[in-house]
Amino acid sequence: MWLEIFLIPFILVIILFVIFWIVHEGTKWQKHRYLGRFARIIQTSPRRGFLIFLTLTTMTFPMAALVMTGLWWDKLEAGVIPEKTDVVNVMLLMFLVLAFTIAILWGSFRTWRHSARAEAEEAIRMTE
Repeated sequence: MWLEIFLIPFILVIILFVIFWIVHEGTKWQKHRYLGRFARIIQTSPRRGFLIFLTLTTMTFPMAALVMTGLWWDKLEAGVIPEKTDVVNVMLLMFLVLAFTIAILWGSFRTWRHSARAEAEEAIRMTE
């Protein structure tokens, strides 16, 4: 029971991440009936896109801990001692999710860094 309850926030974070990843680039998404809200939020600036991806990536850690806790509580309620295999399975799931999210987070950071550098160079040119 607890595993299923604690899986809900973990899956919601993953779904939000995927939605923001889909609409991250391309102005065609801004006119979409459902995804337009997400596109307008993340496409405001490169900084906002990076911060959204950073927040969602960071939120996957406590959500994975919740999944592991729910798994342990279910096992303890059933009178079974939790095994190391359960911990390893949740950690492997977390590594898989992190491999996906960190690559996108790094790309978003690079976009933000390049846009900030271009703005600074433009400001220097304007003062000369």
